Amino acid sequence: MGEFKLEDSIKFSEENIVSTNLYDSQKVCVDFLCMEEGQSALEDTKDQKVIIVINSGSGSVVTDEGEQDVEEGTFVLFESSEPRTLKAKTKLTALVTAIPKG
Repeated sequence: MGEFKLEDSIKFSEENIVSTNLYDSQKVCVDFLCMEEGQSALEDTKDQKVIIVINSGSGSVVTDEGEQDVEEGTFVLFESSEPRTLKAKTKLTALVTAIPKG
C-alpha cells in the first residue's frame, strides 16, 4: 500500500509546472501537478484516458469543444484520443491519473 500526504508534495515553480509521480505501472500513472497562474499541462496525454481531480485553485480545461472552468473538487474524465489542456487561472494543484490505451 502506498500512502501520500499531498500537502507534502506541494511545490511551485514560475518556470515550469511541478509534477510529482506518485505511482507508475504499465496500467496506470498517477501524478500530482502544481501549476502557477498561466501555466498549462496535459497536451501530451492524447493517447491516454485521463482523470483529473482539482485539489486546490482554479483553472480551465480546453478541448475541441471549447473551454470549461474548473475549481477545487472538480472531477474531469477525458477519453483516449480526445485533445485536452489544463490551464491554471490561479495557483492550482491537481491529481492526474493517466491510463494508457490498450
